[in-house]
Amino acid sequence: MTPCLGVVLPYLKRLVLRLQKFLFPLAVLLTAVFLQLWQPYPVEFTRNLVFDQYNRWHPRSEENSPVVFIDIDEASLAKLGQFPWPRSTFATMVEKMTGYGSAAIAFDILFTEADRTAPSEILPIWKGLRIAGGAQDWPSLRATINAQIINPDDAFARAMKNAPVIMATMMSDEATGRPMPKAGIALRAQSLDDNEGGLDPTRLLPNSEFAIQNRNILDESAVGLGAINARIDDDGIIRRASLLFRADDNIYPSLALESLRVAQGAGSIVLRASDVRGEGTYTSGFGLSRLKVGQIVTPIEPDGSMRLYFAASEDIQTVSAYEILEADFDMTRLAGKIAFIGTSAAGLKDIRATPINPATPGVEVHIQTVQQMIAGTYLKRPIWVQLYEALATVMIGMVSVFMVYRFSLGPSFVFFTFALVGGSALSWQQFTDNLLLIDPAFPAFSVFLTFLTAAVLHFIETARERYEVRNAFQYYLAPDMVEQIASDPNKLKLGGETRDLTILFCDIRGFTSISEAFADEPEKLTHIINIFLTGLSRVIQERSGTIDKYIGDNIMAFWNAPTEVSQHGYEACSAGLAMLEALNEVNRTLRQDPFLGGFEQEIRIGIGLNSGPTLVGNVGSDQRFNYSVMGDTVNVAARLEGQTKDYTQTILIGETTYQDAQTAINAGRPPIAFLEMDLIALKGKALPERIFAVLGDEKMAQSEAYQSLKKAQQALLASYRAQDWDVAEKSARDMADAYPELADYYDMLVNRIKAYRDNSPGSDWDGHFIALTK
Repeated sequence: MTPCLGVVLPYLKRLVLRLQKFLFPLAVLLTAVFLQLWQPYPVEFTRNLVFDQYNRWHPRSEENSPVVFIDIDEASLAKLGQFPWPRSTFATMVEKMTGYGSAAIAFDILFTEADRTAPSEILPIWKGLRIAGGAQDWPSLRATINAQIINPDDAFARAMKNAPVIMATMMSDEATGRPMPKAGIALRAQSLDDNEGGLDPTRLLPNSEFAIQNRNILDESAVGLGAINARIDDDGIIRRASLLFRADDNIYPSLALESLRVAQGAGSIVLRASDVRGEGTYTSGFGLSRLKVGQIVTPIEPDGSMRLYFAASEDIQTVSAYEILEADFDMTRLAGKIAFIGTSAAGLKDIRATPINPATPGVEVHIQTVQQMIAGTYLKRPIWVQLYEALATVMIGMVSVFMVYRFSLGPSFVFFTFALVGGSALSWQQFTDNLLLIDPAFPAFSVFLTFLTAAVLHFIETARERYEVRNAFQYYLAPDMVEQIASDPNKLKLGGETRDLTILFCDIRGFTSISEAFADEPEKLTHIINIFLTGLSRVIQERSGTIDKYIGDNIMAFWNAPTEVSQHGYEACSAGLAMLEALNEVNRTLRQDPFLGGFEQEIRIGIGLNSGPTLVGNVGSDQRFNYSVMGDTVNVAARLEGQTKDYTQTILIGETTYQDAQTAINAGRPPIAFLEMDLIALKGKALPERIFAVLGDEKMAQSEAYQSLKKAQQALLASYRAQDWDVAEKSARDMADAYPELADYYDMLVNRIKAYRDNSPGSDWDGHFIALTK
């Protein structure tokens, strides 16, 4: 068994090392594929831009349309006066259009108020006017007017009695009533199992508490009632039409759907609900899948919508409203057609944005919907398309990564370009031939991002390995051998692994002044540094730490390598406190050292600690290999050590170190007095993290003074991060007086608060400070 393991383990180790470079590109690829399937707004927005462009390039063809647009346009307003027109005008229009043989007359207009020309609206105004002498008295005059003038709403309602008129309604939570739907709704469910039998297939329909009512006499006289609510995407563009709506227990068809029902003389709309996958766009699971109105069957989504495939506006037959009232109007233009009465006049504010026209009359959306349903022309994007897109993205992305590492950038870029062009061509071909919506944009972006990641990593890896090999071995190997190794780094592997470590940086405060004091006696300065490094290094090693290196007066150390150290964050914090005690002994030694002849300066230090994943192992230098660490965790520890000057604290630690230490304390280790100082984005870091000061050992942590300080600090930071500047400033000043040892820190907070008063950090500020210095 042992010989086998001796052969297998090195092979597995080499295999893992070879696969590491694939992990990050594959992680990028899988993240992008997840976004494709999840479809957050940026993905959907990008996809819509592509499909909108397809619609502009290849709009729906519409010839001999059975739908006509009766346009209340600028010419009609000029002819018939300002809008709204008297109801008697609409009554005349309905009578004429019915006589011309219109199959349905749909109003994209709400008639919620009484006609302003009705006697009931005019007489209260006239009553206050002065009546000329000798005229009959007001009650007699009012009775005469009421007897001889027909109410326009009554005239409009009578005109609708024998006409195929559809009134409009609008779903609204601000209304107060619900007109009764005119259309019957029949629901047919298929393939329901026990688990799905309790689901309401209409649960996803747009839902409102109420619907806006027209004048009762008008709603009662119409044969149809349809909702005119527009379905507008987040970018302000209409791409879908909702065909069904709910208000309480009532289901209302859209104006377009109701016009089709009335035009065909159908009494009901039949809805189909089933356990389907792929019948409509994005359809999956139990819900609405199709509807039937008369002889027309339409696939719909579970929310009762359909994606619109727009024709050019020029293809819609349009009649100015005033023309219908003229004696010489050609009645064949309306015979047998579904007429929608709406407006294109900009002043009447019914202008919408669609993929092919940023200024489309709102009524045109209803017209396009009816045209599509009659023609049976539907855009399709079933669930399997998304799955195939994801699968193709994964496959092409993986091949791209493999080619980057196997064949270098040239061949892999050619492959990527070929895949991009081929995918785009397939998407366009499927749209034009089958109206199938295949997204070429985000899959291409996903593959490109994966390819770019792999290419950059490959370039960096190759350049770094060649540089390291040349510099590490140029003094030990012949030049041609160095070039061979640089050309094929697999001939040499420097040892290293990623482990969870705690990093320490310790630096002398005010070392420049000490150096200047011994500028003419460098041997004494060296003596001081040796005593300092010896005293503090001993403490680190006694607490399981590893000395990495000395950089002048700076000590760099780490925990949990090369041997494992359990609860290494706690051990490092304990070592930091012990280093402060050792520093007192170092200062006593220096003051009593006869070689220095009366050293009177006090050495002070700053310590930064941070924990996290770190690369540790044999790292090649100019002259030798060092067992050392590198990575972001190391950089943060160094930054924290630098911040001890700004926060006037001796020991600052990162949040991960704090959490590790707290875990150890909760497990029974002696407590340590920590104090949260700030939420800070260290220099060079984009994301902020909490930082803590290490104030003392178990004795301080159990003191009432520390508990009071900790509670007051939490309240101060809460008011500070809530931008309650007055409370925060007062708290900081009070705490500076109460805790003199922290006065400099609280003075810093007061100055920062003053700056924020003058330059607000914004309402979305989370309380973090951006460090500008190391």
